[in-house]
Amino acid sequence: MHIFRLLLCGGMFFSHQVRAERMVTDLSSHAIEITSQFSGTELMIFGAIERAITQSRGQNIVVEGIDYDIIVVVQSGRHDVVVRRKEMIGPIWANKAFRTLKDVQGYYAVTTTRPISQILTPEQQRLLGAGIDRLKIDFKEPVSKEEEKNFRAGFIRNMKAKKLYSQQEGTISVLDDILFRAILYFPANMPVGDYQVEVHLVRDGEVILSQQSSLEVGKKGLERLIYNFAHESPAYYGIMAIILALSAGWLGGFVTRKM
Repeated sequence: MHIFRLLLCGGMFFSHQVRAERMVTDLSSHAIEITSQFSGTELMIFGAIERAITQSRGQNIVVEGIDYDIIVVVQSGRHDVVVRRKEMIGPIWANKAFRTLKDVQGYYAVTTTRPISQILTPEQQRLLGAGIDRLKIDFKEPVSKEEEKNFRAGFIRNMKAKKLYSQQEGTISVLDDILFRAILYFPANMPVGDYQVEVHLVRDGEVILSQQSSLEVGKKGLERLIYNFAHESPAYYGIMAIILALSAGWLGGFVTRKM
């Protein structure tokens, strides 16, 4: 009798078949090596979506997924950045006022299936960290609202000019509402370190799935040796740099005199 009840309950359970969405993502490479010939590179983020299926007793199967949106966010580690403002001092432009931005990304890129304002509300963008205009930027020094606005705008403008900050909307390719891919560009001046790649699946303004992947960016060969030496022994690195500069100047002067 108990077995019959269990079978009956199991039949009732499977008569209401429900399967939630699932998503698998990956990167074309999990490491970017910077050498002396490095001039920038592209990275492909791709994946597949298994759409939700709902089937009730006596009803047709309902497959979700036609209205999915995808948001990809890539960002480097955070560090403090000093932003300087140039002003006219007599006949020349010179750096005068400066502010320190706390824990900002050295690289930030976001790409979406369509304009992000049509996918998420401003508050959702801020909470998710999706969208350059919604990035959280704090200052170490007390600043007025006007200064905060101007220094923030100047910082973002400079990062965009260096191609370190970018926002591409409507650039994620989706095939048959299942497969997707996004291609992001990394410039030659990208900072080294550990990067985080986030892929968000959104439906009806709600993030229903998120996947994270790691990306390592590092120098290789002689560049790696110099980089490690500069960061592990900055005092000795500075002394060596001064000695090399003096030697180069002395050698240049000696050759000039001989000629």
